[in-house]
Amino acid sequence: MNVPAERALDLGLAQWVRERTGSDALARAAQAASAAEGEGHACARLVGLDDAGIDTLRRHAWVGAGDAFRPFVLDQERRFWLWRNWRHEQRLADALLARCAARAHPLADAVLAVDIATLFDGSDAEHTADQRAAVGAVAGSRLFVLTGGPGTGKTTTVVRMLLMLLRHARACGLPERPLVALAAPTGKAAQRLAQAISRGKDDLAPRLAGSAFDRQLDAIPHEQAQTLHRLLGYQPARNRFAYGVEHRVPADIVVVDEASMVDLATMRQLVEALPTSSLLILLGDPDQLASVDAGSVLADVVAGAASPASPLHGHVATLRRVWRAGGDLQRAIQAVRDGDAGGIERARDAAEGASLRACTDAAALHACVDAWLDRHAAAHARLFSDAIDPASAFAVLRGSQVLCALREGRFGAAGVNARIGERLGVRHGFDAAQTWYHGRPVIVTRNDYAHGLFNGDVGIALAGEAGVRVWFETAAREGEALRSFSPRVLPACETAWAITIHRSQGSEYDDVAVVLPPDPQHRLLNRELVYTAISRARRRAELWATAAALQAAVARRVERHGGLRARLAGSPQPQQGSLF
Repeated sequence: MNVPAERALDLGLAQWVRERTGSDALARAAQAASAAEGEGHACARLVGLDDAGIDTLRRHAWVGAGDAFRPFVLDQERRFWLWRNWRHEQRLADALLARCAARAHPLADAVLAVDIATLFDGSDAEHTADQRAAVGAVAGSRLFVLTGGPGTGKTTTVVRMLLMLLRHARACGLPERPLVALAAPTGKAAQRLAQAISRGKDDLAPRLAGSAFDRQLDAIPHEQAQTLHRLLGYQPARNRFAYGVEHRVPADIVVVDEASMVDLATMRQLVEALPTSSLLILLGDPDQLASVDAGSVLADVVAGAASPASPLHGHVATLRRVWRAGGDLQRAIQAVRDGDAGGIERARDAAEGASLRACTDAAALHACVDAWLDRHAAAHARLFSDAIDPASAFAVLRGSQVLCALREGRFGAAGVNARIGERLGVRHGFDAAQTWYHGRPVIVTRNDYAHGLFNGDVGIALAGEAGVRVWFETAAREGEALRSFSPRVLPACETAWAITIHRSQGSEYDDVAVVLPPDPQHRLLNRELVYTAISRARRRAELWATAAALQAAVARRVERHGGLRARLAGSPQPQQGSLF
């Protein structure tokens, strides 16, 4: 397995500790903790150190058990934290458990039964059993987690949850007219949440006309979905949040979608910034890739709640029935979730579902790209038409997307983008080497608060009478709210014919191609990566990979080290980890 190169940051911390303490053991432990954080872990596992070495570390003045400030924390399972990550876990666990303890049961079963029947009028009771249970369980909660895979109806369920809460706000310990806030980790995910909530409201409106819930629909403000950083009042010039323990977010119900992407530090900031009387609803899929930064909060919460002894038990609901069309694709997604790559390996050129195209070298990759462009030739011709309007251009972009495990290199997003741009330029008569051309899709890579553009936002460059303008959708119904900018004022952007799988989280496309590095030993290959990639597809997913790389990825699960899961479960759970 490839081992990542030592980072300058980790080496610098080790040197700093060594110079100030004279302890080589502590310096090495600090380097391990810093390196683990860089890999997404909250702590390091010192499994390569003997008992004498562990005892020496425990006695050091800079190392504590977590009951008082020390630069480092070492527990009985040989887990070694930087203080800030220990504190993040401790404060987050305390806040989540306090919310669980504040739960009440304000509504009688008879009232719940009548209202749930109204909200699900016309729906099969057996098929919607999980959704109905979730709607009934949210009343009186201060924390509720709704999980499920793609197409299980998380956002349509949360619309019904919000209607139930708004109708019985006083009984649920909320103000008579609660303020609802919708948020997600990225701008794209916030936009998708807004669109899904809007569609859910539209679907329910005719069913609820004349019912007790009719007037509650307008109280769900889907247009105001925003990034978590914006919800928390992040001030980039000062690198701080406006909202926190001393100054709370003005919201009574907060819904956070794509919660698997939220790291430990941000989740702590969120729960401490919310009023203690508010309700936090987390939506997400714990089987997806965890956050880029340290922590796997959603997965830890879900796993912790599985223990009947955990205070979180009963605060997590899982939706299992898949409502989305495309049974072959859903079976492939479930197979990857279960660690079985066989179904994808055996499929070739499946019109529906997931299939494998052997991709062993540059020539094979180029052949995959060319075949992909042939299949989507009509859509690209439409995109490059001078007559296309922005809404139609975005509809084309939502139809297909290439997703890469890597960012750089021939098999990374940069290399695949270059190949696609070159081939499209030949086919449609433009120079892909120029920065801006009609039909170029882009993805924002740096937040721009002044213009309201955020990392992960996708735009499309279109030429018109005023020259090239770059268009973006806003958090409203698809195709209804659009705005444009001159390329000169945009934050950093990259071409988006191909994007990384990490950047695709929170997005959906009809058809995706997933590019994996051919080396089965590549350290980035794992099951969560493949699952996240193919679950972005609504109809078809095509993997450009070697069979060995696919097998290795699906067999390899990511387990992040930390203590949050054990805290939430109510008992210590030693974890496997990297060597000291």
